[in-house]
Amino acid sequence: MDLGPGRAPPTGGALPHVTWGPGRTLGALGAMLLALFAEVALIAAILDPELESLGATLVLQAALAGTLVGTAFVAANTGGARASAAQLGLRRPRGKFVRATLTAYVGYFVCALAIAALLQPEQEDVTRELGVDEGALGVIVAGLLIVGVAPFTEEVFFRGFMFAGMRRAMPFAAAALIPAVIWGLFHYTGPDTWGVVVQLSVFGLWLSWLYERTGSIWPPIAVHAFNNAIAFTLLTA
Repeated sequence: MDLGPGRAPPTGGALPHVTWGPGRTLGALGAMLLALFAEVALIAAILDPELESLGATLVLQAALAGTLVGTAFVAANTGGARASAAQLGLRRPRGKFVRATLTAYVGYFVCALAIAALLQPEQEDVTRELGVDEGALGVIVAGLLIVGVAPFTEEVFFRGFMFAGMRRAMPFAAAALIPAVIWGLFHYTGPDTWGVVVQLSVFGLWLSWLYERTGSIWPPIAVHAFNNAIAFTLLTA
């Protein structure tokens, strides 16, 4: 359901005023998935049918990043008005954002420890797929993709676009849960990774909370990047 342009999020808060709602959000998600399937098929046809070569992997990661950000900006346009970066959360954070950022990461870390003890999630080592074994250049490229590109593009789409659109017509719990679970499912690679899906879904809830508290996706991007940097360091040490 898309509300009229004059309607604000149910609880107000620090979130930017947006002009899209859950209906447009879910439609954009479907369009983004179709675009990704088409890109995968094209990359497989041109570069590597098995998508196992380093070149195909890097091109696929670039396509994913571009599709996430591109879909967010295109779908956020309503009534002929071009969506601004600020509407997608790319603006100065408000309030005591340092405290909120620390709270979000500590809260997630405590949850992650509990989930790890119960489910023992097994995260796929994507650093090897991104060329970390190809020498210093491979380490740099993999690090940029994992620590820089992924947090930015994923937060723009899943929090800046999806959560904000859902929040326009839903209470926080529902608005945060839907994109969080979808984001978690994006990292599903087999039956052994359900623990990862749960862990990242919980992480997504904290990131949405942080976005709502600060009105900016820069703090969620920072927390996401910091978490990825720790994982990257542990996997490549």
